[in-house]
Amino acid sequence: MSLRELKGILILFMAIGAAVYFGGGTTFASFSAETSNAGSAVASGTLTMSNQVNTGTACLSANATPQNNVNPACSAVLALTNVAPGVYGGTAQVTITNTGSIDASKFYFWAPYVNATLSSGISGTVTSLPITALEGTVTSGDSIVVAFGSHSQTFTASAGASGGATSISVTSAAANFAYPLGTIVQDTSSNTGASNTDCYDTKTTTPGTAGATKGTDLNFNPTTGNPFCGTALVFVQETTGTNHYCWLGKGSSPENAAGMCTAPISVNLSSALSTGGAITSLPVTALNGNVASGDSIVVTSGSNTQTFTASANAYFGATSISVTSLTPNFAYPTTSTVTDSTSLSSLNPDTTDTITNFNTGHNIIGKIQLFPLTGNGTVNNTASVELNHFNTGTYQRVFQVGVYLPAPAGINQNPLQGLQSTFGITWHVDQ
Repeated sequence: MSLRELKGILILFMAIGAAVYFGGGTTFASFSAETSNAGSAVASGTLTMSNQVNTGTACLSANATPQNNVNPACSAVLALTNVAPGVYGGTAQVTITNTGSIDASKFYFWAPYVNATLSSGISGTVTSLPITALEGTVTSGDSIVVAFGSHSQTFTASAGASGGATSISVTSAAANFAYPLGTIVQDTSSNTGASNTDCYDTKTTTPGTAGATKGTDLNFNPTTGNPFCGTALVFVQETTGTNHYCWLGKGSSPENAAGMCTAPISVNLSSALSTGGAITSLPVTALNGNVASGDSIVVTSGSNTQTFTASANAYFGATSISVTSLTPNFAYPTTSTVTDSTSLSSLNPDTTDTITNFNTGHNIIGKIQLFPLTGNGTVNNTASVELNHFNTGTYQRVFQVGVYLPAPAGINQNPLQGLQSTFGITWHVDQ
């Protein structure tokens, strides 16, 4: 190789080395900067609810045994005994509260499926579901769903089960989870007719008064077809704040512009009446029903009775009834009873607003959406929030639930003696 060629090669290597050196300078720069955002977090809110009957302890969705924010064991709304046809039955107040941090955009109530909870756990091969007293009637072939937390499984009833039963026979199947005591059990095939509703009839086992006859003593009061459920009337009226709305029952809004269900009253005078002159108001203990303007209000004390005419509407909780001017015909004492004969006469022929029809017409498919009230008998059906989050806006709503046993003219109701209907109501919120 000549000296000139050797010099050329050296110059080429030097050029490549220089290119490599200067080309790699950016990898080992002496200037740099950097920042990091550590510890970022995101947390979910809560949507929970409480259910309080009258002044009892609030039942919480969040701490129920099934661990799915569903509590099937809240207090019974009503426990009425010794009820007679055509006489005031009873009411109870239910207060629903959003105890969570997230608004509920939807708020509903409906008649629950035939239901129970497991009385002991199940696992392995299952041919029978051990349950607490069954609310309603199961028919062979029905779909029986068990649910606990995020787990659920559908079994098929292999035999019928009557209301109050403590087990449901099912077609043999392997449990997909070890379902513990307290797991929710529902018959999702129920509430299609009078014989398979959540409401079911049994004969009473305790007399209405000491030593009297009871349902199991009688041979003329069959429970087949749940006749008491199919006769007793039910209503649900909201009484949140100063607004009223009849959601279920005779007089359901918006047909009733005043927002009042046809709900009978039975109260006492809160102060005595005098025969000394005309009166325009009846002082009463807090109303347990509604009075419509024009209704006939009957005051009774022993053999003394007088009918007044209501001159204005009066709602649940009112302590006076405005009446057309009239002088009392007797010095009625505070033990006097005050009833609304117009509401009773209106309810007695009613065969539409029964518990059975609530079950079949307003089950989860026909659920009733509880839009926010804007006045008596009016709602906002486009509201984006139906139950505000806790301690903000309307986060609590109040309802009156009542039952009345009608006395239709010319109908023999002896077969209804000594019967008891058991039924439930489900309240539900969605985000």
